[in-house]
Formats: sequence, C-alpha cells, structure tokens
Amino acid sequence: MGCFPSVEDKSAKERSELIDKKILQDARDKENIIKLLLLGAGESGKSTLVKQMKIIHDHGFTEKELVSYKLTVCDNLLSSMRVVLNGMGQLHINLEHARNKHHAAVLLTATEPFMTSRPEMPHDLKVAIRELWKDAGVRQSFDRSFDYQLNDSAAYFFEHMDRIMDRNFVPTPNDVLRSRVRTTGIIETQIKVENVSYRIYDVGGQRSERRKWIQCFDDVKAVLFVAALSGYDMTLFEDSNTNRLEESLTLFQAICNNKFFVNTTMILFLNKVDLFKEKILYTKRHLRIYMPNYNGPDRNVESAGSFIQGEFTARNHNRKKLVYPHFTTATDTSMVQVVLNVVLDTIIMENLERTSLL
Repeated sequence: MGCFPSVEDKSAKERSELIDKKILQDARDKENIIKLLLLGAGESGKSTLVKQMKIIHDHGFTEKELVSYKLTVCDNLLSSMRVVLNGMGQLHINLEHARNKHHAAVLLTATEPFMTSRPEMPHDLKVAIRELWKDAGVRQSFDRSFDYQLNDSAAYFFEHMDRIMDRNFVPTPNDVLRSRVRTTGIIETQIKVENVSYRIYDVGGQRSERRKWIQCFDDVKAVLFVAALSGYDMTLFEDSNTNRLEESLTLFQAICNNKFFVNTTMILFLNKVDLFKEKILYTKRHLRIYMPNYNGPDRNVESAGSFIQGEFTARNHNRKKLVYPHFTTATDTSMVQVVLNVVLDTIIMENLERTSLL
C-alpha cells in the first residue's frame, strides 16, 4: 500500500501545480506589461498627459469620476482669482471701483468655502468673482500674469465661470484636463493598447517629491520626460531664484545619463506649445533675454523651439542613446493622440530591438 500516493499527497501535488501555473502566468503577464515612468519638473503638465491617456485609451472618465472633480474645478477658479488679486498688490494696480474692495475682502478671507460632501460655492463668493472679473484693475493684473505665478488654465476657468458656478455643474472631460492638483507621492495608471498593457507611474515634480523617484526606477522600459516650453521666463514655485526651463534641463541631464536608464527608451515631451507660442509672438518676453545663448530671431516660434530642443538633446552624453523629442500641448486631445500613437510605437520597436526580436 505504501507504493501508492495517498489522497492527501495527490491534493498537495495538485495545489503545487496550480501555484506553479499561477507563478508562470504572472511572469508571462509581467512580460506583457510595459512600465513607463513619467518624469519632469513641477508644473510641466505630466498629470495632464496621464489624463489624456485615460481619455484616449481607457474609455475616458465615468460620470462618477467627473462629479468627483467638481470640488477641484471650483477651487481652481477661486484660487485663480485670489492669485490675480495678490498680483495686483505686487504690481501696484488698484481696483477700478471702490465697491469691489468688499468683494475682494470676501474672496481673500474666505476659509473652507466648500463642503466636501456638497461642493457648491457660496452665493457671496459667486457674486464676488463675477464682479471682480468685470473690474478693469483685475483685468489689467490678469493681462500681466506673466509677472507672477498664475495657473496656466486660469483664463479657461474665468471664461467658463458661469457654468462652473452653476449649482447643477458637472465637470466635462476638458474641465478635468484643465484642473490642477499638485501631484504628491506616486500615482499609477494602467492602459491597454492593441493587447499591450502599459503601466504609467506619475510622480510629483517638485523638489521635495524627487526623493521618491528612485522607488520606480526598476524595470522601466521607457522614460517620458515632460518639460514646459513656456517656463523659459518663469521661476519655480518652490525656489523663486531658479528658472523653470533651466531646472528642467538640469533634471533631464541627470535622468538621461542615469545608470538605471542606460538601455531605457527616452521620450522628451516639449509641452505647452500653445502658451509658448503666445509668449514668443505677442509679448516682449523674448527668449534671448532669459537664454543668452539664443542667437535666433525674436518672435519666431520654430527657431525658438528648435533651440530649446537642441539644449535638451545636448544634455544626452551617450552617443548610442537616442532621445525622441515631441512638441505637445497636453490639453489638446487630438494632438496628444497623434503623438501618443507615435510614442507607443517607438517604445515597442525599441524594446523589440533590445531583446533581439527584430
């Protein structure tokens, strides 16, 4: 009888085989997942690109998800007006109408204006924002917002303020794209494109967040580095003495030449083309003023953009390593869709070549 396995032995063997199959399947699944790391300095537009990936390749936002952004969108509108009012103080601009001092006080002294369970803006704040936006002094401050730190989407929120402040307001996908919440920690997003799964890790870009980046460096197939072209004349939120574009260049050099990414595909998104174009063409904030090495013509977007692209690619010290640059406006879904298709194809091709499958 001792020559035959017991019922318990058979059961244990079956369990062991199931576990082995599960381990093998998990390993195969892992091979089919391409890990992407989204890096860049703060305010570069990384999180907006992730939202676009969700819209384009993950069926967009559910009704519940859209509603969950209502508080954020309303708060972005309120905080944008606060920044404009504070900018008036910095620029020594007065309100056109004395009666608006009351509205400014209401807005600047408001604390916790929204209830999380019922995110609706109080009536006095709605009136204050509407009346202040009509004031010529506020508009003058807004027109000079390049001189202080204003949310890139402030103009969008002011344009849509009536819809946003309606009690039945439900954010649209475009509202969500424009909304801004500073990324802290590590946010993981997964999308599937033509049977290939991509796991994207978005990490905060502020200096205080960068110590967390190394947690994500293992087994990365591609780095998507995002830099804001429009930051050439701006300083960091966390350091008013450091130019944003110079910070991005320094950071890109450190990432591109990092030992962890020697064999990693490097994609460079030169983002916020729309804001960059506006500054180059319609203001006196010429690129040469902020980047003295630029010798090209003023008010020439192509020349200025090419120069900045060259500044980034020159930071790559590995001649065998290619950097794939793309000019983007992260809030433009159709543009991002075209660029993403090219980027994902590039990532797959490079990884196939690396594993000698081509």
